[in-house]
Amino acid sequence: MGHRVLIVDDEELILLSWKYTLESAGYNVTTAITGAKALAEVERCTPDIVITDLIMSEMNGIEICKKIKEKSPATKVVLISGHPDEIRNYQSDFIKAGGEDYLLRKPLSKDEIIEVVDSIAGKLE
Repeated sequence: MGHRVLIVDDEELILLSWKYTLESAGYNVTTAITGAKALAEVERCTPDIVITDLIMSEMNGIEICKKIKEKSPATKVVLISGHPDEIRNYQSDFIKAGGEDYLLRKPLSKDEIIEVVDSIAGKLE
């Protein structure tokens, strides 16, 4: 396995929990608490998969997706949100920005996050 995964969320507890979960499943995981830090991380390590929250203060998940795809078109981007209505409202914008057709609702169980990342990683091989 060993695919590189970047998790972007403004909730530190989520970052730590998902990082541990995905590392335990064999992934190389980095985290970013803001969009700017996420873009710097993409420059540094070019992740295979990015999981980003939709609602964040300085830059939302759609904007992050667009900027990541400009720098690294092959990176797969997944959108998550604790607000199901927001996901529905932004789904087409996210897909147009190059995001994957995985729109996930928080909270996610450990099994759910691993299943989604495994599914995407399987398509990369």
